[in-house]
Amino acid sequence: MAAPHFENMNVIWEMPEDWCEWDHVEEMLNHLGRYLSGLNLAEQFVFVVTSHGDQVAVEHPGKVIVIQTSDEGHEIPDYVDKVFMVFKNYQPFVAAPKNLRVLPLGCNKDVPAFAPMAMKTRGGDLFFIGRKEYRDDFFAAMNKAYPGNAGLVNGRLLAVEIETAPEFRKGVSPDDYGRTLVNTKIALSPRGVSHETFRTYEALRAGCVVIAARQLPSWFNQGWPVIEVDGWDGIESTVAALITDKDRLQEISDQSLAWWREKCSPEACAHYMAREISLRLIKK
Repeated sequence: MAAPHFENMNVIWEMPEDWCEWDHVEEMLNHLGRYLSGLNLAEQFVFVVTSHGDQVAVEHPGKVIVIQTSDEGHEIPDYVDKVFMVFKNYQPFVAAPKNLRVLPLGCNKDVPAFAPMAMKTRGGDLFFIGRKEYRDDFFAAMNKAYPGNAGLVNGRLLAVEIETAPEFRKGVSPDDYGRTLVNTKIALSPRGVSHETFRTYEALRAGCVVIAARQLPSWFNQGWPVIEVDGWDGIESTVAALITDKDRLQEISDQSLAWWREKCSPEACAHYMAREISLRLIKK
């Protein structure tokens, strides 16, 4: 897989070929190029796309903008004060420098986007598949709430699919995973090693009602329709309340789709980046 070519931008592309973020970042930069061209800024900067936080291919405090991926430790890159700006995934645990901005993680490149279905036509009620590592509490709560993937709400047997995967991207095929999401009413998104996970954004894009572990506050998740929880014990009461309210399910589904499109999609991220770059130029 060759590195993408961006006609109007100077881009150093260091992302490994199998990186999950590839398509999201590529599409984001394509949109960003169009936005910056309209502002006559596309050729002013060198953009470096990297997964490294300790070193960067080129440094310049007035010319270089870094897009850093894959930092599941939520850290601040060592080179942040040596470049114009850094845009990265995973909100840092400490206060960020003035030239660092956080972007939503986006969707795994291997998971296709299928047309979302109306809630009333979705056959699955509750869905999660993922590795067990770092999720002992989650699976213990699910086994208690839905033993053997069985659960009743008002006498109706729920369609529950909660499964463990042997490895990352090894549970079901990406195609089957994407199709299951658009046929699922409620998608569960427990955290893994980091606070963010691709499945949150994949479920938003699919129009699911998303229940996720509590997130670190960022501009793109303030007021979003994701239902955040501090623990998974007793989640069945939240699920039951949602499943029995068909209008509420559809309302949140519509909100999920809108939030993905307006806040978390590659185009939305590009719009945010163009604005923040412009504002920083003005302030300097």
